[in-house]
Amino acid sequence: MTRGIRQDRKPAENRHLPPRPIAAIRLDGGRLCLDFVNTIHDRYATQVEDYLQQPQRFAEWCVRAAALRPDDGVRMPRTARERAALMREVAALRRHLHALFAARVDDLPPPADALRGLDRWLHRAWQGQSLGADGQLHWRADARDARLPLKRIALDALDLLGDPHPTRLRRCANTRSCGWLFLDTSKNRRRRWCAMETCGTAEKMQRYRQG
Repeated sequence: MTRGIRQDRKPAENRHLPPRPIAAIRLDGGRLCLDFVNTIHDRYATQVEDYLQQPQRFAEWCVRAAALRPDDGVRMPRTARERAALMREVAALRRHLHALFAARVDDLPPPADALRGLDRWLHRAWQGQSLGADGQLHWRADARDARLPLKRIALDALDLLGDPHPTRLRRCANTRSCGWLFLDTSKNRRRRWCAMETCGTAEKMQRYRQG
């Protein structure tokens, strides 16, 4: 595989299949921020699937991935203009995080625009919190909006980028189509696939047919 960051293709909805249920979406990244980046299915395929095509699906996925919690009291935007603005921000943060993590995997300098994009969300996240009497940071009421999950994802991304063991961040060995990222927490640090039962099995079947 050629070293370097592969260019993202613009997600295109599969017109032949209905959107997969949010409950069926796999969370194989090992971190919230990686699962968020992995909401592009088969990133390197000719036609890719964006799991988060509408605000409602974004909200449902955030609940499933624990980026939204039952007591957050967050409401999705109501007007078409507000919904479109939210989804542009979702797509931009996801794109920036993928660029940063892919650069880490490929041992390349992080793209400046991706750094600036994450930095903006980190400042929004820090500004949305205040210190409580318990000595802990808490989200202020005015920060509990539809962008709260993005703030949590940004903070999780910062924590991952500061990981003292950066080689644990991997890309699925299925580089023909998958492109998912994951945190290798296996004992021998030799995990190759986003999931053995998906890409790992597909690769074995491919080798079997070729053999």
